[in-house]
Amino acid sequence: MKRVIRMKMFRAAAVLLCSAGLVVSAAVAQQDSAPPPPPDGQQQGPPMAMGGRRGMAPERRAEMMQRRLGLNADQTTQIKAIMVDGQAKMKALHQDQMAKIRAILTPEQVKKLDAMQARMRGRRGGMGGDGPPPPPPPAAVPQS
Repeated sequence: MKRVIRMKMFRAAAVLLCSAGLVVSAAVAQQDSAPPPPPDGQQQGPPMAMGGRRGMAPERRAEMMQRRLGLNADQTTQIKAIMVDGQAKMKALHQDQMAKIRAILTPEQVKKLDAMQARMRGRRGGMGGDGPPPPPPPAAVPQS
């Protein structure tokens, strides 16, 4: 009987050690694959919903590409313009999407949505490129 208990304890210890080894290797692998901090020493903010790479402004993203890819001034200007245009299009798409969603919600659901978005903005520290919530859609005309 003691032998069975010892075997079970040995198996449990072996499973525990293997699990610990997997956790440590996963943590090391994750740490190795984490992106390096910005070279200029500035902290990047949290990822934003629609701001591109880690919420960086198009100007800063273009500057980063200029440094890393060796872009000339003309290329940098063109890439920045493309990124600004893309950001504006994504913002417009998001606003259009939210307007369509709001149009099908009840007034109570719209209030809940506004509260949910306010909480999300609060978690991002007020950042996120969303701006204030869009105005409510015009009141629906009752159909007779």
